[in-house]
Amino acid sequence: MSDRLFQLEDAAIGYRRPLVESLSLDISRGEFWGIFGPNGAGKTTFIKVLLGALKPLAGKVRRAPGLRLGYVPQLNSVRDSLPLTVHQVIELGALDLKSAPAPTETLERVNLAHMEKERFSDLSGGQRQRVMIARALHRRPDVLILDEPTNGVDIPTRHTVTGLMKQLHDEGVTLLLITHLLAEIGPEVSHFFWLDGRRDLCLAGPRENVLESPKLEEAYGAGLRIVSLDGKPVLTWADNGLGNGEVQ
Repeated sequence: MSDRLFQLEDAAIGYRRPLVESLSLDISRGEFWGIFGPNGAGKTTFIKVLLGALKPLAGKVRRAPGLRLGYVPQLNSVRDSLPLTVHQVIELGALDLKSAPAPTETLERVNLAHMEKERFSDLSGGQRQRVMIARALHRRPDVLILDEPTNGVDIPTRHTVTGLMKQLHDEGVTLLLITHLLAEIGPEVSHFFWLDGRRDLCLAGPRENVLESPKLEEAYGAGLRIVSLDGKPVLTWADNGLGNGEVQ
């Protein structure tokens, strides 16, 4: 598979019935994927197939041997009553590994080293999310998967998470970001996997190919463009391919 980390061939994903069929795509080392679509579109199901937690209903899914994965689940799926310290939560994320860095080192990346001895249940929602990200990073993953990482968190946490994703991508970590918010898709996202079953839409590939696909305009009556807002690139809808601001 060379630099290909995941390879899907004519795969169907879902539970009793497929949410997506005839899906073929490659995910390669160093790519940053934005997995976008409304709630219930199949984004998390797709990730479970990649993780090996769910088998495809049809087709093949291949994963590079020895691949080390880090997964950050949706915050609302994490029990807030865990009777553990932050240190213990971090350590639990790497029990299957022979060696791992000190939890303090990983917590420094999310600005929480000073809370290592605090109880996880005493933290705010934003702090818990940063702990879960640190837990995934503690594995020194080749691929980091984040499922709606900024949903329901405060603005400082949102900025921390966004900045950290950029840093990790610059360091060569392959990122898969699941979101239903266009604002979460920054210019560093190199590839899209776009799902919307309500409009029979499934697009996957390099950023430019997906953004310029006529299927988007057919489905939504508008295209997606990157425009400049206060000097920062923002992904937005634009009727007939026109946007307000400087197109990047």
